Amino acid sequence: MERATTQPQQAPPVAEELNLDYVKRQTQSLQQAISRILEDFEAYSKTNTTPKWKDILGQYKMINLDLFILVEEVKQVSKAFVVLPKNVNAENASILPVMLATKLLPEMETDNKVKIDQLLQDVQSLPVPMQIETLKERIRKIAEACENAEKVMADARKAYGLAPQRGCPSMLPTTMDRAQAAKILEQENMLRAAVNEGLRLPPDQRQITTALPPHMVDALFVNDAGREVNPTS
Repeated sequence: MERATTQPQQAPPVAEELNLDYVKRQTQSLQQAISRILEDFEAYSKTNTTPKWKDILGQYKMINLDLFILVEEVKQVSKAFVVLPKNVNAENASILPVMLATKLLPEMETDNKVKIDQLLQDVQSLPVPMQIETLKERIRKIAEACENAEKVMADARKAYGLAPQRGCPSMLPTTMDRAQAAKILEQENMLRAAVNEGLRLPPDQRQITTALPPHMVDALFVNDAGREVNPTS
């Protein structure tokens, strides 16, 4: 007698879940609708005729509704590609860019842990080979979604003349000052060196900046209490 095996429910592809194609179509449709209204106003001004305000207000209501729906969709898409820090204050503002670049932001660590737990929970009941294949398939879908997103953003940059400057070696946004970028890079290198090698300074010469969050302070100085460093070394 054959045992009925229940297939695990497959999660929708990431590209479909993010609805990138829908967002692109809605954006183009909204742009065309706004262009039509502007063309109508231009025609009214050229012909010196009275606008049909009832029709214009009706079109405006539809555009306003479409814009609201589009903003909600963009919020869902941005969650997968953009990190918006929730706790920003005077203490962590200066180190925040480095924390984002090195993925040491507490919110990112918490979100990643929750997502990993959810992912493993879905496949724990499967045999190990099937777990591996399931994870490979999900990784493939995520990579495909990222490629689609990159294509959509590249098309948008090209359409609106927002293409990045290819001559910039660091490929940083044009809005970032070079001095600021160099400072962030220097802070990032110092942070990486501190995490990997330790500061190797005598305890009386060490300065723990208050800008660092507690979890980073623990990571940098967890072994310093029980270790004396010879100043001459």
